[in-house]
Amino acid sequence: MREKFLIKLSEWHSLHPWRMLGLVLILTVLFGFFASQLEMTMRVEDLLPSKDKKVSQLNNIIDEFSTSTLLVVVLQGEEKQIKQYADALAPQIEELTFQEGDGSQRKLFQRVDYKTPRDFLRNHVLMLAKAEDLENTKFLFTDPNLAEFIENLNDSMEREYVGQQESISTREKEDQAVQFLDGIQNLVIQLQKAAQAEELTEQEIHEAADQLLFGDSYMLSYDKKALLLMAIPNFTLMDRDLLMEGANGVQALLDDMQPDFPKVEAGLTGDVARERDEQVYAAQSFGNSTLIALVFILILLMVSFRMWIAPVLAVVNLIVGLIWGMGAAWLAVGQLNMVTSMMSVVLLGLGIDFSIHLISGFTERRAAGDSIDESMKKTFLKSGKGILTGGFTTACAFLTLLISQSRGMKQMGTVTGIGLLSVLLSTMIFLPMLLVFRERRVERKIEKGKKQRKKKDISFRFLGSTASWLSRKYVFTVIASVVVTGLLVWYGLNIKYDSNFMNLEPKGIESIKLMDTVLEKFDFSMEYAMAMADSVAESRELSDEFKDLGTVAFTDDISVYLPTSEEQKQRIPHILEVREKMGRAAVQADLNPQDLSKLEQEIARLEMNIIEIQDMAFLGGQDKVDQKCKQMVGDPEKPDSRSRIQELIPLLTQNSAGQGLSEFQRNFAPYFKENVLQMSSTEAIDLKDLPASIKDRYSNETRDKFLVTIFPALSPWKNPEALDRFTDDLERVTEEVTGLPPVFRAVMKIFARDGRNAVLLTLVIVFFLLYADFKKLRHALMAMVPLACGVFWMVGLMHLLGMKLNFMNLIGLPLIIGIGIDDGVHIMHRWRNEGNGRIFTVFSSTGKAIFLTTLTTMFAFGSLAFSIFRGWASFGLALAIGVGACFLTTVLILSGIMGIMEHKK
Repeated sequence: MREKFLIKLSEWHSLHPWRMLGLVLILTVLFGFFASQLEMTMRVEDLLPSKDKKVSQLNNIIDEFSTSTLLVVVLQGEEKQIKQYADALAPQIEELTFQEGDGSQRKLFQRVDYKTPRDFLRNHVLMLAKAEDLENTKFLFTDPNLAEFIENLNDSMEREYVGQQESISTREKEDQAVQFLDGIQNLVIQLQKAAQAEELTEQEIHEAADQLLFGDSYMLSYDKKALLLMAIPNFTLMDRDLLMEGANGVQALLDDMQPDFPKVEAGLTGDVARERDEQVYAAQSFGNSTLIALVFILILLMVSFRMWIAPVLAVVNLIVGLIWGMGAAWLAVGQLNMVTSMMSVVLLGLGIDFSIHLISGFTERRAAGDSIDESMKKTFLKSGKGILTGGFTTACAFLTLLISQSRGMKQMGTVTGIGLLSVLLSTMIFLPMLLVFRERRVERKIEKGKKQRKKKDISFRFLGSTASWLSRKYVFTVIASVVVTGLLVWYGLNIKYDSNFMNLEPKGIESIKLMDTVLEKFDFSMEYAMAMADSVAESRELSDEFKDLGTVAFTDDISVYLPTSEEQKQRIPHILEVREKMGRAAVQADLNPQDLSKLEQEIARLEMNIIEIQDMAFLGGQDKVDQKCKQMVGDPEKPDSRSRIQELIPLLTQNSAGQGLSEFQRNFAPYFKENVLQMSSTEAIDLKDLPASIKDRYSNETRDKFLVTIFPALSPWKNPEALDRFTDDLERVTEEVTGLPPVFRAVMKIFARDGRNAVLLTLVIVFFLLYADFKKLRHALMAMVPLACGVFWMVGLMHLLGMKLNFMNLIGLPLIIGIGIDDGVHIMHRWRNEGNGRIFTVFSSTGKAIFLTTLTTMFAFGSLAFSIFRGWASFGLALAIGVGACFLTTVLILSGIMGIMEHKK
């Protein structure tokens, strides 16, 4: 049946090439249109089943909360400049628009968050403070005059911090301490300027008071050299065009502002920026890899076949097959994901196999003097069977991934399997037709005397000689195979696993590098988890439980701005006390000598208190508090380090200090008093009282769902144990937690299980396909043995070459089974056709074809090494090693086994 089909197909090519060309053109135009609709996504969540619980939860959060998707601008430079930059940039981002389908303009971003809501805090900050904190710090708000304020400041510090290790024992408390010390540091700096009679603006003095009361309003790093702006988009990650337009629009603003702020480094990170970068660089990277692979394949085939036209036809056929494959991929899955995005390179490496075998067989027969019709017929009968068996076997190996639960693995099997069948179809109906056209043209030139046919031996005789020698020395060959395989199995068992996911990320992409910058400067990972609550009370409860986990750095939720009614009642007595005492406090116009003397004593006392806190932080490992203290009182391990307070104290004794400090007092004290009285509101805070920026940040539009964001203490990507502990801890609190860390952990688990199942099923299917093809059990087993050994050789060689296993190259293990079986199939088919005693001929001819397909496939996969995506580079190199290993085992082991079988006969 198969022979009749192949004979009929060869006759069609010989007799009706123009009809075949018309069919090919129609299919190419049709599938070319389908291929143009294909999109690419690099989202991790797109690898999981669409109905997976984590994915559903994440999609629900994305739908409900605009703040779950962010474009983050990172500014780095001196504090004053990055603040000015942020103030100039934010309104420009908010003005960016895009055109709707009806022609109307719509804003790309809802708003930009980069400051704390001070207007709200001025009215409610004391109501937001915990009752126990108010108990210790309320004295700070009882007198606005400078000397008395510093005295009250010391009293509060001694109650709250000095000797109280638990006061900075958690991340939240440590950050509050840093903010408190930061306000004191700024006050000391301004007092230095005032004591030296430097001119201070009213705004600078008021800002010193505001930082003491509310903290710095900007989202600054601990060292004050980096600032974050969070742009909230009016689109989701699925809106590809808007995502690119939004990210590119903000990048254009950064480029335009660079001349005005030459000392500020500005860049983009966050979900939107990373998705944009990965899509752009993925398209460029795989485009470059595809081009490199095509050029190498063309050059190699020209050298090997000693002609240029047939290799060009092979590449043209391959391109047509790729178009058909990508069109079929759009019909099957609609878009490419981060696993299937390199399908063009995979299909190049595998699809050229068919062309090489067909061209080898056809040119061999033409060189032997056969007619075009006879050459095509013999080629289809000798090589066509192997091409079909190899193609269907490899495609079925990929299609076994359809059993996977994950969309990533399932779509990879679908896209690659269908794509390979598309290239196979193209090779069977397009390439032969091209070869017929070419040979007819050559014959016309010969008939006119313009050209003479040269008989050329284009077989690889060295391969035939090598295989023939190995088959004669079959005892040596078998022993060598066992020894080498045993050594490489041992090396393979000792290969290490690289669990650092960041080693798979692209090299040099700004959005990825800035994620590390945020981790370093702000001490939190951009890869956070999220949970959705049905009420403020549930949000508070979840946040409190998450905070108690050792793997959590901090949480962010609406309860920060909405204490319970009971908590607010407990705070009212303290607030009333503050209001009463501050209301009675008289504001002094000037500082007299007694005030200056007291101020000097209290500044010295302040220094001692900060040193006490510094010692406590050093012993407790609170590095951020320790570092902030060092900026104020110096580093005890560096005697020459600068101490701001030591610089201030001698200035207070100078006669000229009184005038400047009195001027500071006249601007500071009234403003401080006014703000404290405004803060002393006992009006209850309700959800409706919150400003829109806060409500939009933490709740959905209908205000019945609330977002809790959980930031990990350690980067979940650099340590899989940290990822597991973080996710496990969160899921003990609630199973409804989602976000990239939980989603990625789910991806890894599903991929590991699906990969194992796919390997086992692939082996079974490949074996039964071979048995159905060869009709003999031993011949099917003969073809399988080199494959099995080749997989072990692959892992062992990876270890010898210094490579490690990782998430990406592990995906290659089930693939190499489908790819590596091809060599054995072609050799076995040719050996069965030629009969005993023809090992030299088998490996000289078919051996040449599998050698060329090995080289082209290795370089196609190896071209991925040029990808900036280190995961794909690792994947490509692993598959290149695997393909080479399967070729070596095919030549070595099959030569030995054939030698044994022929010797027995």
